[in-house]
Amino acid sequence: METSYSVKDVEFMGGNPALDFVDTIGGMLVEHPKPEDEFLCSYEDLIMLGLKTGTLSERSARRLQRAARERPDEAEAVLADAWRRRDLLDAAFRPISRGDAPPESVLRELREFAAEALSHGELVASDDGFIWSWERCEDLDAPLWPIAHAALELMTEGPLERLKTCGRCRWLFLDTTKNRSRRWCSTEGCGTDVKKERYVARRRARRSGSSSG
Repeated sequence: METSYSVKDVEFMGGNPALDFVDTIGGMLVEHPKPEDEFLCSYEDLIMLGLKTGTLSERSARRLQRAARERPDEAEAVLADAWRRRDLLDAAFRPISRGDAPPESVLRELREFAAEALSHGELVASDDGFIWSWERCEDLDAPLWPIAHAALELMTEGPLERLKTCGRCRWLFLDTTKNRSRRWCSTEGCGTDVKKERYVARRRARRSGSSSG
């Protein structure tokens, strides 16, 4: 039996909140997602993702958790919308990771998503000037808005040249190594698995060669 995980169990390595959002589906690159590959299974998972990526404060998370308990049907609708938005960001960034351009229709929808996010935000003072904030947003959609803004910033400011797809699974990530040599979402995860698979394949090939001789 496959083990199912939720957002709280997963260490995301995308390097950007928008990519971590896309990576809330796991599984192998060559397969369609299986039920156990879905990590974003509840509205609580959406809040947990915000906490993990730093796009939600503890205070906002508690407020949204209370609101979700009071309005469960609305929370379910937001979760369904989150899945749709995740597909949008995947369609926007995965082609770029492979050296291609995303479709114009995807870029238009991303622009609308980001504009919707800004319409719910406010500019607040920070140490370096002003930043966009959704801290006081009361809507259950609030966890999606900073993700939309992160996606827009990544698309317009980059570094898109460092955007990659893992060589084994479907995860997207920013390669921050100096020589851009990172091939796996993590060396401890997919990188180690690939080495094990190659080792097993070499042993199998040697045994096959010995038996045929």
